[in-house]
Amino acid sequence: MIWHRSHCVREINDQQQEGGLLICQDALDTDLSAFVGQAQMIYLDPPGTTGNRFDCKLRVGKKGWESSRQAVQLYAYSDDPSPRDEGHLSRLRKLLLLSNQLLNETGSLFLHVDVDNLARARLMMDEVFGEKQFRNQIIWSYQTGGRSKRYFSRKHDAILFYAKSDRHYFDITQVPVAKRGSRDNHLKRHVDEHGRSYRSIQSGGKKYIYYDDEPVYPDDVWADVSQMQQKDPQRTGYPGQKPQALLDRMLLSTTKPGDLVMDLCCGSGTTLASAAAHGRHFVGIDKSRVAFAVCRKRLAPYRLVCQAPLSESGAMLDAAAVPGIGFYTVSINAYTVPEEELQGLTRQPRDLHLEGLDLIDQWHAGLINKGVFTAYASALRSKQTPELDTSLEVPLLRGTVAILLIDVLGRRSLWTGSPAL
Repeated sequence: MIWHRSHCVREINDQQQEGGLLICQDALDTDLSAFVGQAQMIYLDPPGTTGNRFDCKLRVGKKGWESSRQAVQLYAYSDDPSPRDEGHLSRLRKLLLLSNQLLNETGSLFLHVDVDNLARARLMMDEVFGEKQFRNQIIWSYQTGGRSKRYFSRKHDAILFYAKSDRHYFDITQVPVAKRGSRDNHLKRHVDEHGRSYRSIQSGGKKYIYYDDEPVYPDDVWADVSQMQQKDPQRTGYPGQKPQALLDRMLLSTTKPGDLVMDLCCGSGTTLASAAAHGRHFVGIDKSRVAFAVCRKRLAPYRLVCQAPLSESGAMLDAAAVPGIGFYTVSINAYTVPEEELQGLTRQPRDLHLEGLDLIDQWHAGLINKGVFTAYASALRSKQTPELDTSLEVPLLRGTVAILLIDVLGRRSLWTGSPAL
């Protein structure tokens, strides 16, 4: 059987757990008219203004996923050159205006913003959403990062929280936190008639009572959510990845199960993973093909509709599809990429030789029917499965057997086979 490149208008990941829509495109160039007034929450974490380039570290092959000693660096995105960059400010304004259109009347927007651009972003959001819709400037405080002797070390991010309207939905009881210590030093301890312990204080002619067994809720300084650690099992290698606990707090306090959550610069997909884990639908958009590849793997347990361009290259695939009783057994035998397409790739170690199945990061087997590829089985490299499964089963249904493959360059290609002459 000879395998050649094919095309599809979209991809569906056939899973029982509901997920959402994943799009590889610039959000400002995407037709989102179907979602106007539908989003309950939008999270925005667009590129910043450091002027730096950021790469994604992708492990390669079984050895790379077992030890992290084999990897490639793939370009992910670049920050704009400065906080005053007109292009940056214009794009941010357009993203805010689009978000305002997409949100429903009870919805919320969270903008994760560089401290260098905080004042400009705050004024811009006041203009787009209205000053009265400002809810919080959340300070996400952490201990990681460098130290400075020229100024106080910068150990926090800012997140601007705005409502769409006065009908805003917010339920802080959905995000209790651990108690941060005792009030013994300044509150009197009592026991009520039911045996419940509480503490009280008199202030301004009022008596304030705090029961010891009452839940505690976060204020606008979040020091209890740590940054991603190097060995965190959630880590994808994508730069700027945020911990899911951070997004969980925003999502759970402002949405209900079944609501729509959107991320217009979704990066590693943390917002989408949080939404799917808590029974919310999502729409994730990012123009980076590397971001799409990371999200596609991370969201493999969920039902997805994917819209992303297929790559053109000189790569060749050797595979097989054998019919059985009720299913096809689809196998990958070899994947070859011309050496010139690997030139210029940053490798770890520098002399890393890339060949064969080590060039495949993930592949999905399924059927093409009426221009839609439906993936029924997937093989993904991860810490839990460093060795790629080379054989998958696809149900005997109407359609043409196909393989969708994403290689270590982040390139997405679709293949179908035809009998050899």
